Amino acid sequence: MVLVLAATSSDEASGAGDPRSLDALAACLLAVGAVLVVAAGRFPAIAAGLAMGLTFAWYGIGYESGLVNVVTLAAFYRLGRSDGQQSKLLVVGFAVVASLVVMVGLGEEPWVEALTAAGYVVMAVLFGELIRSRHLLVERYAAEAEQAQRDAERRVAEERLQIARDVHDLLAHTVASMTVQAGVAADAIDRDQDTVREALANIRRSGREAMQEMRATVSVMRSGAEPPNTAPAPRLDRLVDLVAAARSQGVDVSLVVEPPGRPVPDLVELTVYRIVQESLTNVVRHSGATNASVSVRACGSTLCVEVHDDGHRRSFAAPGFGLRGMAERVDSVGGELWHGADDDGGWTVRAWLPLPATV
Repeated sequence: MVLVLAATSSDEASGAGDPRSLDALAACLLAVGAVLVVAAGRFPAIAAGLAMGLTFAWYGIGYESGLVNVVTLAAFYRLGRSDGQQSKLLVVGFAVVASLVVMVGLGEEPWVEALTAAGYVVMAVLFGELIRSRHLLVERYAAEAEQAQRDAERRVAEERLQIARDVHDLLAHTVASMTVQAGVAADAIDRDQDTVREALANIRRSGREAMQEMRATVSVMRSGAEPPNTAPAPRLDRLVDLVAAARSQGVDVSLVVEPPGRPVPDLVELTVYRIVQESLTNVVRHSGATNASVSVRACGSTLCVEVHDDGHRRSFAAPGFGLRGMAERVDSVGGELWHGADDDGGWTVRAWLPLPATV
């Protein structure tokens, strides 16, 4: 639009004199101008300055067509798109001063026309600078989004690795328990049949849980660079520690745990612990809540876990930080997860984890 206005203004202003007709020389000058526009991609300041000199030569020869303005403003637009703020200011300042001196001092043109011509040059540069800034902003947003995606993938990989480590530890504990029970059965096989039956029942239950845990193992490898963790996996009785930690951060948290009347697999108990851990971490960091509640109850054949807070509604920029890892843990035991805002304006995380049938 700037180029069209410039060319139209120049053509309208040319009706007062006896303009020189466009000829072969004019075509050559316009061709040179086109070359300057192309060269402005690599040498923007030099090309813009030469384009301004070409404009002065064009009107000095006697041509009054505004076609040369298109070439000049295109060169200054490409100057605006380029880097180097100092060179831009120098070239634009030179162009404005030269326009005023040549048009008013030498050509005796009115000040209004000289200022208009200089204004077109400044507008072309500013428009180029605007487009350049927009492209830089888009590139920055794209880089930030790419970095966020990489961070999310890294966090997911770390969470999967932690899941693999937890499953490894649970399986090791289960196999050790089965070995002890088998030893008890072997020692009592000739003298205490009830003890043998109880030991075999425990082996059967532990083996069933171990198979479920093995099927839930994610396809990641445990790093051998770290020593194995010999501490017991977190159980339901460790939830009080999570609640106490949240209370120390200024959130009043209530805890209700109603264990089901059947054995709870170790992996399910660990999943409950991680759900509550991640949920309370989000409550402290993101919600601005003052009150929260944690409940773990048996709901038929499932174990229901719920963490609710009275904080504001919130969203997470990249799925896969804490919530995505939580969802993978729930999926690994065959459960379901839901999280979102409640009608009271707070935030709730609910999980339904299946329990095995009684032996």
